[in-house]
Amino acid sequence: MIKTIFPINVLVKDYDLPEDVTNELAIAMPAIFQSIMLEHDIDADEASSNEFPVFTDKNLEAFPALLKLREIFTDGFFELANSFEDNTLTRELISNMTKFNIGKLPIMKKGDYQRLHGHVNAVAFAIFYLTDVNNERQGGELILKDPSFNTNYGFKPPEDYAVETKKNRLVVVPGYIWHEVTPYTGDDDRITIVMNLCLDNLDL
Repeated sequence: MIKTIFPINVLVKDYDLPEDVTNELAIAMPAIFQSIMLEHDIDADEASSNEFPVFTDKNLEAFPALLKLREIFTDGFFELANSFEDNTLTRELISNMTKFNIGKLPIMKKGDYQRLHGHVNAVAFAIFYLTDVNNERQGGELILKDPSFNTNYGFKPPEDYAVETKKNRLVVVPGYIWHEVTPYTGDDDRITIVMNLCLDNLDL
């Protein structure tokens, strides 16, 4: 008897947000990105590849829509965790993680891409898209890899799962899943925010 074991759950969820909330978030992310570059005297590449405070009191006061975004991340992490049997993560524990306010702001410009990588020490990572991208014409598509992508041929399922870049879409993925973003060729910035759920941020 053939048995399928060790399934992988991934959350892909679209939100119907009011236009004013979406517009405020699209303004907030580049503004926070620029302030991080100035405050730390770093370039855009370094600002995109490192984690910085996002949901700070200062940012929340300037952009109240960030409160909704923090709630979306918390709910998304919990929904994915709760989809697995024997889940021990409660929404309260996960919401404590968001109070650490650390995130990434990978704003992709024309020619940018993300090579194959994983999120070290993260239980899960979440991506929220703030812009639409026609991935077929402009690239910039998230590609999730089956964890066995580097094993022997013939003894594994298809190794790629593509996620369309869609505004107000949340993607939550277990941290051990390797992934990449294809080269982006669009003229407008591809704006996202990424958060990691890490055990050392939780009072277990």
